[in-house]
Amino acid sequence: MRILAQHGFGPGDKLLEGIRVGAIAGAVLSPRYLAPTRIRPQIDELTRSGVQCLVDPEFYAAELTTHESPNLGALEEWDYFRYPRRADLISGGAVEETLRRSYATQADLNLREWIAPNVFVRNADSIDTAVAINFIAKAKSVATDFGDAPIFATLALHRDAVLSRRVFLDILDTLTALDTPPDGYYLIVGSSETNSSGSQIRSDLYTPQVISAWMYANYVLSINGARVINGYAHLLSPLLGACGAEASASGWFSGLRKFCLDRYIRQQAGGRYPRIRYVSAPLVANVLQTEYAAYREVVPEVENGLTTDAYYRDREPSRTEAAVQSWDALSSLSGMLGSGDVFNDLAAFGGSLERARRLWEQIRASGFVNEIEPNLERIEAMSAGISLFSELAEIRDPLKRGS
Repeated sequence: MRILAQHGFGPGDKLLEGIRVGAIAGAVLSPRYLAPTRIRPQIDELTRSGVQCLVDPEFYAAELTTHESPNLGALEEWDYFRYPRRADLISGGAVEETLRRSYATQADLNLREWIAPNVFVRNADSIDTAVAINFIAKAKSVATDFGDAPIFATLALHRDAVLSRRVFLDILDTLTALDTPPDGYYLIVGSSETNSSGSQIRSDLYTPQVISAWMYANYVLSINGARVINGYAHLLSPLLGACGAEASASGWFSGLRKFCLDRYIRQQAGGRYPRIRYVSAPLVANVLQTEYAAYREVVPEVENGLTTDAYYRDREPSRTEAAVQSWDALSSLSGMLGSGDVFNDLAAFGGSLERARRLWEQIRASGFVNEIEPNLERIEAMSAGISLFSELAEIRDPLKRGS
């Protein structure tokens, strides 16, 4: 599975450097941070590099145009970014027009693959689900008027929506029975608005139920012939890849590694600049640079053994180097799962989780306290997620001895 950059604020030279060292295979660009007058050079540069280049229309944020404190950046400069009357979305009258505006924009940008716009589904058993399915059902047929570019339909779900297990499974059944399905899906599972700190270790996405549902969506859609790209996936990327994902995206700040719709609402000023972190594949974790250096002294196995480790030797890496290192580690972690057999790949990743658990226990035995329990909890959630997924997919549990 390939790792893509989730584009956002302050890209600098991160994308090109990530491509240069082979850490990423492309990018999902954000029109929130790229105005219509600025995006074309970025697309052309990526296209010349021979990598995958997509633009997320971010239409799901259009509902916040009427919010008292929106933080939409350049999105409001884009012609397609208009939130119709809700009644028109429900009746379906505004769906085709929204798709057409977005496709006209993406065709004009000369993109080779397009992401179709859609709404954000907070509750699976709601009218928003019907609207979202309508967008997906029409995504491919409307696109034929603009060319033959492959279409990735956005499926953006709040984590509570995937926890409504019966309705969530009904959604997947509906999508796999469409008469004119899209070529693929741009799948986002979003965090709760009440937990939007961006924490990578105690995020409400890291629960067995959410992880297994996200995995199952990738599995069902991919075995039915759809290409699946996951947005904001970060450390869950290997699990999604084992279940059939073509690619997963992750960014350079916590807000680009976990999706939350609150990112489009202006927050109270005074936040501090994110501290530098290191993604350790052996630990299956994203740890502070200072703690990584200390861990490495007592448990050398926490190091990835990749060329990008050199960025962290005896100095603090730049923001660009830290971003590239994270993508390189995710690519390495995901690259180990390339058999194409979901059982074998999940069993292999289960072995990686067991190794990570042992390393964290060694670190704790060496006297460290910070972040130990939350990381062990997250690893346990990922392991439990694999077992829950195996029940949903009706396969043997890859983590059960003797399977």
